[in-house]
Amino acid sequence: MKKQAEAFLFLSVLLCSCTHYYYVPSTQNVPLFREKNEYRLSGMRAGGEESVCTEVQTAYSITDHIGIMANFMSARGGNISDNANWAKGNYLDGAIGYFEPINKYGVFEIYGGIGGSNQHHHYMNPFYTSTAPYNSDGGVSDLSFTKIFVQPSFGFTFKPFDIAASTRICILSFHDINNQISGNIDEYNRLNNLSNDVHFFLEPAITIRGGWKYVKLQIQASTASYFNNPDLHFENYHIAIGLYIAFSKSYRKDARKE
Repeated sequence: MKKQAEAFLFLSVLLCSCTHYYYVPSTQNVPLFREKNEYRLSGMRAGGEESVCTEVQTAYSITDHIGIMANFMSARGGNISDNANWAKGNYLDGAIGYFEPINKYGVFEIYGGIGGSNQHHHYMNPFYTSTAPYNSDGGVSDLSFTKIFVQPSFGFTFKPFDIAASTRICILSFHDINNQISGNIDEYNRLNNLSNDVHFFLEPAITIRGGWKYVKLQIQASTASYFNNPDLHFENYHIAIGLYIAFSKSYRKDARKE
């Protein structure tokens, strides 16, 4: 009977455990500009192993070779209603870059930017079970990070269809860590150690868009590879789907011809 109780306790702890991810890669903004005064706007739902995200992205070509962009993501994970393991956070970045049309449909581009995230995490006590006299509350934490990134990409853009391959190289640094975790020494130490390192990521992605020249359905899949501290919990893939809106002078010229 004692062994059965111990087995039940272990299973309950396992089922109640939930990994807290301190980095969720955002969808990569791949505008594929070909001329001055082009606009891009997109809205997406995305997610990975734990997160569910809402994202908004915009971009504008200020010259025939220079573009700017801004990106926002709001992410949640876990179930807030059960007051157990959950987290939420926001991320915002901006970037400037160079693009070069290649032949009639190809585009090479490279953007560099900086962004930041703030997060709030709520933890469950890892030893809590419904039959044991333990408090379910495992504490909370708040933290932020700053990200510097470079994103080269190459793609083909047609009126009804776009396809592009991109890679984002990121450097993260964590700061403003308010660690109030209780009952889980491993998670407590892991969070405190985040600020001791600079974190390097490589994030390749593939983007496919299809529809009309002004409005397309966009799907993007990306993965993340981490190069240094193995204690950082992060989502290693990100899949997004949404609407992509494009405006350019060439589209208006085509409309007048038609």
